[in-house]
Amino acid sequence: MEQTHPALHYVQIDEKRCTGCVLCMKACPVKAIRVRDRGVAEIVGACIDCGECIRVCPHGAVKAITTGSDPSKLSRYTIISASPVLYAQFDEEVMPNEVLLALRKVFRYIYDQAYIHELYNVAVELHLKENRGKEGAVRPLISPVCPVVNRLIRYRFPSLLKNIIPIMTPREIAARELKKRLYCEKVFDTSEFGVYHITPCSAKMGSINYPMFLDSSYLDGALGINEVYELISKNLRDLEEDVILHRSSGVGIGWGVSGGEIAGLEDGNFLAVSGLSETIRYLEKIEMGLFENIEYFEFRACLEGCIGGPLTVADRYQAKRTVARFVRMFGHEKRLKYAQAEKAYHDGWFFNEGRKIPLAATNRKLSLSDALARQKKIEEVFRKLPGKECGLCGSPDCRTFAEDVADGQVGMERCVLLNREKTK
Repeated sequence: MEQTHPALHYVQIDEKRCTGCVLCMKACPVKAIRVRDRGVAEIVGACIDCGECIRVCPHGAVKAITTGSDPSKLSRYTIISASPVLYAQFDEEVMPNEVLLALRKVFRYIYDQAYIHELYNVAVELHLKENRGKEGAVRPLISPVCPVVNRLIRYRFPSLLKNIIPIMTPREIAARELKKRLYCEKVFDTSEFGVYHITPCSAKMGSINYPMFLDSSYLDGALGINEVYELISKNLRDLEEDVILHRSSGVGIGWGVSGGEIAGLEDGNFLAVSGLSETIRYLEKIEMGLFENIEYFEFRACLEGCIGGPLTVADRYQAKRTVARFVRMFGHEKRLKYAQAEKAYHDGWFFNEGRKIPLAATNRKLSLSDALARQKKIEEVFRKLPGKECGLCGSPDCRTFAEDVADGQVGMERCVLLNREKTK
């Protein structure tokens, strides 16, 4: 697919480590990877940075590109807004406040992003109330929080872009408010500090450098949880116990697991889906006009939610147990003043200014006749193939190989099994 930017994806394949085993190619949900003449995996299509290739590579040849990959790109004064998934990476006895205090030993300014999650929940509740009963209202609405899902919708389900709720993500709201506060209080010169998100997700860099619904992101970069884990672990001793940095209840922390976002909403018809294959299946059904009885979908590309992100350290099921413990410990009631949050909503505090629905990326601009001719060619090629889905041709499956042949990227001779049959 056509890429507007020269480096739109933030997953990198190390050719020296890659053996061309095709596991990443087979795992890619958008069929963006090929293994051809050079014998190594290459990203040739519209990568959505889901990180599935990172998970399956047995040789460590695939990695995510973050700001932490090159510390020289960090600002002089680094402001940290951490995903609450970070709290679930340590022993159950390590409290969220201790994690934030350990971070503060290294970085100058730390913010508990989980608190913004609770504010976001209020904004969604109010938006859903406005949407109910409104003539021509879009249903179901879709959470904008997962950047992988956003990009998946953009490339594969562009008709559903209008379903993504027009509220800024908590990470962007947190970054915006931090910058406003530091600017107003004149803590740092604006050229000296940057706000960075600690993330479990390989797609955050793409959402920061090329945001879908903002002219530019309020974040300056992202650090993987795996990049700061050891740093935090070393600093968990001799902490300033009397300093409170953690502000959220269990509602904000619960966002780390699938269903955590909608658990913070008042009564309504909501659904949480995790895992890319399940997400794709449900998006297909929504595109078909199903689930109009559902008001709001919380989609997460990773199994079990963000605790299953490719940049996490802890086992996702252990992390899930830790999150559940913190939710019980810190309670199911939001720690905010509802009237203030409601006023902020009506003042437009939660919304993107002048939000525009991004255009869907397409791999070509074909006339109707050319598109029909291409489809006919694909079907002709596909009928000739053995249908073994082996991947030996360097394409992930027979259908994709037929598309590659129709587009002139490869020839029929690339099909090993077909050539073998001809030889016999």
